[in-house]
Amino acid sequence: MADKQFGMVIDTTVCVGCQTCVVGCNINHELPSDTLWAGLMSFDGDVLYQSTGIFPQTQLKFRPTLCNHCSNPACVAACPTGAMAKDPETGIVSPDAEVCIGCSACVEACPYGAPVINFITGKSSKCTFCMERSTEGYEPYCVAACPANARIFGDLNDPQSEVAQLVAAGAMPWNPEANTEPNVYYIA
Repeated sequence: MADKQFGMVIDTTVCVGCQTCVVGCNINHELPSDTLWAGLMSFDGDVLYQSTGIFPQTQLKFRPTLCNHCSNPACVAACPTGAMAKDPETGIVSPDAEVCIGCSACVEACPYGAPVINFITGKSSKCTFCMERSTEGYEPYCVAACPANARIFGDLNDPQSEVAQLVAAGAMPWNPEANTEPNVYYIA
């Protein structure tokens, strides 16, 4: 087990679908326009920004998406070069561009669609929970940017942390049947 396991809880009951998390991530990481480390999808429908249900019981809910920094990451298992690795001190899963050959094995293996091939570098890239910030005690950009405070970040291995308490209270992972043991949870 990692010393820490950084994780996130996203409260979909307060997320307004503004995509500030997506924009903040792209701008701060200077990603090419077609490279997204964070995304947004409909929580309960097929079309983003289209309500579900029948009036007067309609709703519009969103599922912000990002790498789940899984405890059993499929991307790491699939990588033929060891470029995709899980940090033992933080639990963060990240690619090493120096070792990556751009084969897309991690892209194909991930049940969350997190790794992407950067069309400029030809290498795998993905959310790293802003490792350069989070390991220094700062929130990832997507958390800091969220105007609704829908994202909560912290150490899931610390039972006193807010994220660990929210998971204990019933926050649930998305797609747990993939058996990757995701570390991003949702309050629905």
